[in-house]
Amino acid sequence: MIRRADNNDFRELAALFRQKSMTLGTLLGVYYIVKFCLFPLSFRSGLAGMLFIVLTLLVPFVAWRMVKRFQMEKMPEGMPFVTAWTFALRIFFFASLLVAVAHYVYFAFLDGGALAQAYTDNLAQLRETSIEGVTDQLTWQNQLDAFEKTFESVAALKPIQLVMELLVNNLFWGSIAALFIALFTKHPKSFNP
Repeated sequence: MIRRADNNDFRELAALFRQKSMTLGTLLGVYYIVKFCLFPLSFRSGLAGMLFIVLTLLVPFVAWRMVKRFQMEKMPEGMPFVTAWTFALRIFFFASLLVAVAHYVYFAFLDGGALAQAYTDNLAQLRETSIEGVTDQLTWQNQLDAFEKTFESVAALKPIQLVMELLVNNLFWGSIAALFIALFTKHPKSFNP
């Protein structure tokens, strides 16, 4: 157990935070990569799509468990809010960097336009079917047109541009999740530096 009693303990804690956030960020990054592998498969399999959605919704819980386990092992008296927030933020940062490498490898070397073709095929199927319960078919077609224009602009991106968009997206949602993770960790009753 590490206490924040003197400067040496603080340095030790900072080094431990850095090392553990990199380690846990790597584990979360591997989780992201496994989850991302399900995404292209989701166009062919409904089970893969459902599993992708479930794993995506579980990301904040997985990160919270990581922070909570670290807090219970190293700071059982509690972790201040800002410390928990920065620790969770670092975990998401390192995970996002790792999955960005996997995204680049996929989009630059493996995809070859397969993902764009799958989106185009799904959009064509949506255009052909009339959705029951949609009272205004013209509005439905306008929404499909807007979706198609948005998709075309995303499909026109180079792999590195797409990866940067995904990286920013992961960092944005990770920072929001980090706030909630910090709220749900045990905080000390009194903080005496």
